This record gives sequence, C-alpha cells and structure tokens, in this order.
Amino acid sequence: MKRLILLCLLFTVVGSTSVHAQYDFKFGFEASPFISWMSTDKKPVKSDGTNLGFQIVMNGEYYIRERYALKAGLGISFHNGGRLLHTLGGAIFPDSDLSMPSLKDPLPPNTSVKYKLQYVEIPLAFRMRTQEFGYIRYFAELPMLVFGINSQARADLGVANGENEDISKDTPFMNLSWGVGAGAEYALTSTTSLVGGLFYQQGVADVTSDSTPDQSKAVLKRLILRMGVMF
Repeated sequence: MKRLILLCLLFTVVGSTSVHAQYDFKFGFEASPFISWMSTDKKPVKSDGTNLGFQIVMNGEYYIRERYALKAGLGISFHNGGRLLHTLGGAIFPDSDLSMPSLKDPLPPNTSVKYKLQYVEIPLAFRMRTQEFGYIRYFAELPMLVFGINSQARADLGVANGENEDISKDTPFMNLSWGVGAGAEYALTSTTSLVGGLFYQQGVADVTSDSTPDQSKAVLKRLILRMGVMF
C-alpha cells in the first residue's frame, strides 16, 4: 500500500511539473519585413535613403508570471542599411577588397553610398501582455536588446563599376541595438497563436569604419512589421 501511495504521488508530481512547464515556456517563429536607414553624428555625412529588408527569427518565451515573460531568440536579417551621402567624399573603404583598383581612389564629393548589411542576431526582451479579451491579447516588449554579428557587408559605391562591392573589412563585426514594440496575439487554439506588431530599433554602435576626414559615426535604425506564430 505504501508503495502504491508513493507511486501515485510520484505520477502526480511528474504530471503537475509537465503541465507547469508547458504553461511556462512557449516557442515560435517570425518572418518580418522592415524598413532600415542610417543616421550620423556629423553634418558632412547625411542620411540619403532607406533599404527594404526582411528578417527570420526563432523565439522562446519563459513566463515568470502569467503575463510577464523573458524572451530570447536567434535569427538572421537581410538588407539592413540605407544610403549615406558623403558630401566631402574621401577614402571610405580603404581596407576592403574591392573589385577594381580604381575603386580604392578617394570618392568624389557628394557621393551617395548604399549599404547592404546582413546580421545574425540574438534578440533579448522583457515581454508584458494583457489578459485575454475573447481570442486576443495585447503585448509590449521593453526593454529590448539585439546583438548582431555581421555575416555579410556590401555596398553600391555610387560610381561606375562600383556595384555590390564587398566592404566587410571596413565594417565592424558586431552591432548592438535597443528597441521597443507592441502588438497583439490572436489565439487559434489553446496553445497556438498568431502574433503581429510594430517595433522600432536603434543602434548604439557605429556600423561603418572609414578614413574620411569627417570620422562620422553611423548607426542603424529599423521599423519592423513583426509577423509570426507561437506554440
């Protein structure tokens, strides 16, 4: 009898732990378009256009309370960047392996360079959500930090034969951004929901490295339309 009681207690504990674990943790996937641009701290280099990009992210959410969670993920984002107008010109990519020797020459004044950057990203966030209203919950994520590893860096130099040049050697390996966002979840079943929201991210690290006289710092900014599913 004692063994039977102990066995029942064991199954009860294991079962309750399993249910509790299912409640605490969720995972999902996102596929989100975004608009990115670059801003600088020096007037000789100006923002001159945007890029349309796309990101894919796998996320996990650990709920420390019913409506509060710690969130982490792993993803990749394509075609980050935008255009920068270099009013003074200069040797913008002195260390990169450009396709023609002439492209190493200082660029002329008022050259508009289009940056095309790709990152492997690790997003971290604190997530808050409301109670369920019908099938819908609303949520916010703040603060949010995104660590980026530069996996590809190319640029259109704005001169003849200067399209899609490899500028990896003149682009920092790491990027760090902060962000905020909000949106809604729509429950399809008791465990599956669609997610949509609008997010803003801004870099704190310089994503360019150049030898021009202005020595400007350029940071990456993004406006993301997040779309995904959580299980």
